[in-house]
Amino acid sequence: MKKILIIAVMIVAPYFMQAQDIFEKYEDDDKVTFVAMQPKMFQMLAKMSVNSDDSEAREFFDLVNSITSFKVITTEDASITKDVGSWVSNRLKTSSFEELMRIRDGGSNVNFYVKEGKDSDHVKELLMFVTGMKNMDIDLNGRKMETVLLSLTGDINLKSVSKLTDKMDLPGGDQLGKASKKNN
Repeated sequence: MKKILIIAVMIVAPYFMQAQDIFEKYEDDDKVTFVAMQPKMFQMLAKMSVNSDDSEAREFFDLVNSITSFKVITTEDASITKDVGSWVSNRLKTSSFEELMRIRDGGSNVNFYVKEGKDSDHVKELLMFVTGMKNMDIDLNGRKMETVLLSLTGDINLKSVSKLTDKMDLPGGDQLGKASKKNN
């Protein structure tokens, strides 16, 4: 019986290795731009002195304080894009993610997925997956971005994210706000 169990583990292990965190897999790859902020960084940001009269700044720091992890990878490499897409598909199938929103603009696709949090306004994880950006006039350090994968984890208030993205004129902010209102 032990032999069968060991053989089964050896057969299944490569699949688990392949299912490793996509961010860890590509963090040292030269074809990928990788950004990760750990909880200590968020704790430091949250401890910065903020004028309590400035409600926008207070809301920003409350949001920052609620985030435990921020990870982003971008690439223009087609094979990495395919691998990231497969990872996202597998993650959606094996985790309790729910599609929050889908945007298609020209050849670009933006998908937001969330893991539900303590209530309908909060999420444990926000996953944003963007593809088809190669023809857009966006580059990062001289590279054209084809794919972006962003993961935010923590106790994230969607209303706060929506307000901040609106104020910063980032895409998706108003849609996040509408999605948050629909969940109520």
